[in-house]
Amino acid sequence: MGLDFIRKAAASFRKGLDRRRIELATPTLFTHEPDCAPRTYAATMRNGHGLAVGETVGVRLVEQSVIAFRGLDPVAIFDNPPAELIDALTTSVGEAWGVVQQVHDTAQVAEIAVC
Repeated sequence: MGLDFIRKAAASFRKGLDRRRIELATPTLFTHEPDCAPRTYAATMRNGHGLAVGETVGVRLVEQSVIAFRGLDPVAIFDNPPAELIDALTTSVGEAWGVVQQVHDTAQVAEIAVC
């Protein structure tokens, strides 16, 4: 009876060592994918509306123009939106979220990353 206990304990001990050996032999230098920053688009802020860095806004396709909304209020309009942005909004039912990355108060322009 004592011999059976020793064999069971020894087998699990070897398994534990094998797991650690496999973990140590696995390369981890190039296994992490690099993060990529989302593309930002310039939007002109409407009169009387200001945006803050980090603020989340709704981005909506209205006919052929792209408008940023805070709730139901339009706060900015994208000047000459690129075709890829219009295509992306068209495939996502015309709406998406955007995060304000940078605000230029003097020029009344905000850089918005569309998610």
